[in-house]
Amino acid sequence: MKQTTLEEVSAGGVVYRKSQEKTEFLIGKHSGYHKWILPKGLVEKGESREEAAVREVEEEVGVVAKITEVSPVKIIEYYYFADLDLSGETTRRVKNYQEAPDFAKATTGKGVTHTRIHKQVIFYLMELESDLGKEGWEMEERKWVTYEEGMQLLAFETEREVFEEAGKALGASDQS
Repeated sequence: MKQTTLEEVSAGGVVYRKSQEKTEFLIGKHSGYHKWILPKGLVEKGESREEAAVREVEEEVGVVAKITEVSPVKIIEYYYFADLDLSGETTRRVKNYQEAPDFAKATTGKGVTHTRIHKQVIFYLMELESDLGKEGWEMEERKWVTYEEGMQLLAFETEREVFEEAGKALGASDQS
């Protein structure tokens, strides 16, 4: 049986706010897999990557932010496995997430189809414009962190790499 791979493109942001003393970054704890991440989501049909990044940041971590650099701070790629809801009854496409190494365990369920996803995520550096006061349904929590805290809390190595590039661009990695 040949494994099908679905291609996805998402966009997101490293949101920051600066005060005289420090730079802080906004991260969210995902409500599905309970890990600290950067906000991101699928680029929808007819939407630019930049528009998707701004929209996803607002939807997921509840802030309005503007992209400060034309070029992405970093683009990452990874694979994962998911049970997709293709019924058309919901706008949520993913019913269940699995990190790639857990795929063997995930394929034992009866009647469950798993799809391999190749994901490319374009991250932009984004400055806070206004706070809407609450995270969206995809996040169970959000918090402003220092550069050092973000490097410790972010769950995925690829997102720590993105965060590191953003920290360098803003001089935050030098504030220790």
